[in-house]
Amino acid sequence: MQLEQISVNLYSLRDFLKTREDFVASIKRLSAIGFQSVQLSGVAPGLMPEADFVSICADSGIKITATHEPSVQLLAEPQRSVERLGRLGVSLTAYPSPAGIDLADEAAVSRWLQDLDRAAAVLRAAGITLCYHNHHQEFTRLGGRLLLERIYAETSLAGEPDTYWIQAGGGNPLEWTKRLAEQKRLPLIHLKDYRVTAKAEVQFAELGAGNLDFDPILEAATAGGCQSFIIEQDTTYGRDPFESVAESFRFLQSRVARR
Repeated sequence: MQLEQISVNLYSLRDFLKTREDFVASIKRLSAIGFQSVQLSGVAPGLMPEADFVSICADSGIKITATHEPSVQLLAEPQRSVERLGRLGVSLTAYPSPAGIDLADEAAVSRWLQDLDRAAAVLRAAGITLCYHNHHQEFTRLGGRLLLERIYAETSLAGEPDTYWIQAGGGNPLEWTKRLAEQKRLPLIHLKDYRVTAKAEVQFAELGAGNLDFDPILEAATAGGCQSFIIEQDTTYGRDPFESVAESFRFLQSRVARR
């Protein structure tokens, strides 16, 4: 992992990205923290032309390295995503969640997996890699097999494993990182920690502020050729989200400095 590979999913700052002015100010704050790249997500696609997203980021020394594309649109109109990603100059994206899919319906799941694979093929033909971003629902079992296992067995999607949600689903973040790294299917990874409070509440946490052991995860992802190590903080429980992602950035920065 290199410093320029440390990214942040803009979904973490979604409440500060409602207007063009907000976006400009937020990108400047991220640059001041030290970020050199972002994942474009949590921002209304129609907020401004794609060229403006690119130029505003570039003005602060930041590159857009990946996106999340709208789930329903991506499957129904993959060419539309190809065109948008082309305007952004991005070759990595992810399907964010199984919106509108009944994961208890075997037939529906089978059709969905076929649709995912078709969309991946359309993007791949344009030089774009489609990744899968998991939550915890992919750890449900269908026919005795984890849904996440089926996704990677029955489609050609690469992975964007989310460390928190793997843990929340009862999985092992390190094992899944290694599995995808060994298959050369790990261009992206979402990094967030998993904390249990004194009141037995489970919370999202800044990197290093929870219970996950990130050093072997980062090592496995680096060895597997991961291109973007993406910080994400879904909720900050009243804390300034810029402070939250800055704390996680410093954690990863310290790991870069050790090498």
